[in-house]
Amino acid sequence: MAGTRGLVEWRVVGRPVLDAPPPDLGVAIEPPALAPAALDALYAWADAVLLPSRFEGVPLTVLEAQRMGCAVIATDVGAVAEILEDGVDGFLVRHDQPESAIIAAMVAILARLAARPEELAAIGARAAARLRQAGWDATMREFLDHLDRLLPLEPCSESPPMTLLIDPAALRHLHSGQPLLLALERVAEAEALALPGLSLWLLREDAAGLRLHRPGTDPVLAVLPLPAPPAGVLALVAPSREAAAPLLHAWAAIAPEAPPLIEAASAAAALPELARLAVAGLARAQAQAGEVQQALVLARQEGEEARIAMLALTQSANQALPPPPPSLALATEPSSAGHAAAAEGGRLILGQVLPVALEGLASLALHLRAASVSPAARLRLRLYAGESRRIFGSWTLPAEALSPGWIGFDLPRPIGPVRETACLDLQAELAEGDRLSLSLEEAEAPPGQGVAEGARALALRLWTVPFGRRFLLPAHWNWEDLDLPLAPEGVPVHLPAQLWDSAVLPSGRVERVALGAEAPRLLASLSGGERCLVLLPAVPVRGLDLLQAELAVRLGDAALLEAALWLQPAGAAVAAEADLSLLAPGSRWSGWRRAGPAEGGLRLPLALPPEVPDSVAVVLVLRDCGTAPEELLRVEWADLSGLRLAAPIPAGAPVAVRTRQPTRAMPRLPRGQAPQVGAVRLQEHYETPDRGYRHLDIGVEGLRAGEFAWPRLRFKLALHGEEPVLEFRARPDWPAMFESWPGRAADEYGPYLLLAARDLEGGFAARLRSERDRWMVFALLRLLPTAVATAAREAISEPEDYESWLDLARRLHAALPQEEG
Repeated sequence: MAGTRGLVEWRVVGRPVLDAPPPDLGVAIEPPALAPAALDALYAWADAVLLPSRFEGVPLTVLEAQRMGCAVIATDVGAVAEILEDGVDGFLVRHDQPESAIIAAMVAILARLAARPEELAAIGARAAARLRQAGWDATMREFLDHLDRLLPLEPCSESPPMTLLIDPAALRHLHSGQPLLLALERVAEAEALALPGLSLWLLREDAAGLRLHRPGTDPVLAVLPLPAPPAGVLALVAPSREAAAPLLHAWAAIAPEAPPLIEAASAAAALPELARLAVAGLARAQAQAGEVQQALVLARQEGEEARIAMLALTQSANQALPPPPPSLALATEPSSAGHAAAAEGGRLILGQVLPVALEGLASLALHLRAASVSPAARLRLRLYAGESRRIFGSWTLPAEALSPGWIGFDLPRPIGPVRETACLDLQAELAEGDRLSLSLEEAEAPPGQGVAEGARALALRLWTVPFGRRFLLPAHWNWEDLDLPLAPEGVPVHLPAQLWDSAVLPSGRVERVALGAEAPRLLASLSGGERCLVLLPAVPVRGLDLLQAELAVRLGDAALLEAALWLQPAGAAVAAEADLSLLAPGSRWSGWRRAGPAEGGLRLPLALPPEVPDSVAVVLVLRDCGTAPEELLRVEWADLSGLRLAAPIPAGAPVAVRTRQPTRAMPRLPRGQAPQVGAVRLQEHYETPDRGYRHLDIGVEGLRAGEFAWPRLRFKLALHGEEPVLEFRARPDWPAMFESWPGRAADEYGPYLLLAARDLEGGFAARLRSERDRWMVFALLRLLPTAVATAAREAISEPEDYESWLDLARRLHAALPQEEG
């Protein structure tokens, strides 16, 4: 490198192969570039690439550098000489000589290229051209021809159809939605057929097949076979039917119908017939659009009729039946020792899995241990599904709603039949000096469920209501969040690439730079003391807690860079730095941040407010702290991403129920305690004419026992012969009551389970894998006499018949273990 100082600007990329310190080359060694975009950026920067290897096979480094037009200088090891021709598209240096001789030879080549830029450009151009022609067909043709000589094929009476080939990079243009027009290259002035609204494609026939390409592009790049012909072809233009025969033959082999053929020797001769076909195609499209519009109108009418019918049904049902009172599904009391999760540094972020499913949830409450906050304080709570991460409830409480004690959160209506795990995501943002803490429950939580202090969960209460039986307008409700998916915690969410296209550049020297097919990036140039401003007018931030901008210093001393990130209302007019303000709602700024001298870039995080809108304006302000004009900085705004900061649910957290040690015995309640139930309803009373079979179909709502709760259950108490049984069904119109279905029988109505007294006495509990299932069966049997007495009153008027049903319920109830003393 010393021998080329003043002639060559060096970059060394990679790492030592052996566990030894890297050599002192006088240039900082950059880490390996592995991503395709990073490799392309390196090769685009370079004019020449050195590969002084002692051992190689076919190095991809040479091929990648040639593809980007670099002059490769390499030792002639391995197969390097097969992919690089000395003096034509690169340079070879003999490897079987001393290291000093190899270095001297490479330095001499570099010095020559530095003095002859025209030779350097020619070498790079030939290397890139060689790689463009090195397709599969070209590299394999000699080998395939040799195979054909060894294994000659029997001649066929009919030649096989030719293959349609296309450039892989042009596929997106083939499916742009515009009508396609195909023309053979032999049609005179075929490029004149590239009319507005038409996508013109030319066809060239050669030994490989029919190469489909756009005007002005290289047909040699068409190497990808099309498995099916393109759709939406308006016509094929060819000098004659004989000239179009290969394409028509190929088309017939892979599609039922070929496009219309226009026989014309020139573009001008094809125009009249093309106009006729275009008008006919337009008429067909208009007719199809009319049919679609009619179908859409009918669908809207049916949807409106269904909406009106559902509204009438809901109104009549609510008038006929008063809304049932909410059933308490879960209640954990605040710790008497004062355990609480307190805000630190002005923020409180918690995440907790709940021991119930979402189905039926209508309200919840949290307990504030302490609340002394300023008017700017906010608390946001979101209820979401643990598996799909879909939001089912979202509230933002202002400071005046935050006071010590229980705080309720109502949903507009109970959640429907959603069997996913209920989870909470809580975030509070406070001003300096504010105090806020949420009470934790008295008992320690099972492993993996504590949200603070490692072993306790939030003190909370949950209520359920049958779906469709309660409607209200909740306070502090965020309608915009409903049904949105929550972003994964701590995983950067990269914002759309279209943001860079919408960037406004009010002041400073900022340009858009694109490398290859990548989206344009913003690159700012600053001299000493200069500033610049970049505005993204509408950045989507719903569901995020933090924005993070990443800056990369491409030229100059990174220690001279200072940057600040601002949030302003979406669509804000910002023409200069003086227009930025913290007085507008939701406005924030990161403060001036400075990169370290060895960092080479800067990361700017900025917390979003809890009441975040759908989108905000993001403004980046850069300034060069240097004092001299020659202290130049080139800074790239490399990325803008979002994060959700909610505390993650611990690994192994339970789904829908709390984790417990398995047991094979039926649960017991202390003497004097009983399961709680919200409502009991008779679904059906059925008897056969000879009374050989009869049953009561009973629904139970809001059942709670131990630490478990069930919004809705259903069972049949049946008598077939002399023995009473409980019948459960696994059907779509029955609630899914068992976590693990224990039944082993099925009939024409689906799987079923019959439970008799002898099953309970004979160890039925051992068949139930889930403790929740054991508690459910226990709770139903404990309540069975009461539930049957309530349901039977609705349909049975004969005292003897009524008493017989109670006797059946008591016989099953008696099979339970005795209560604990």
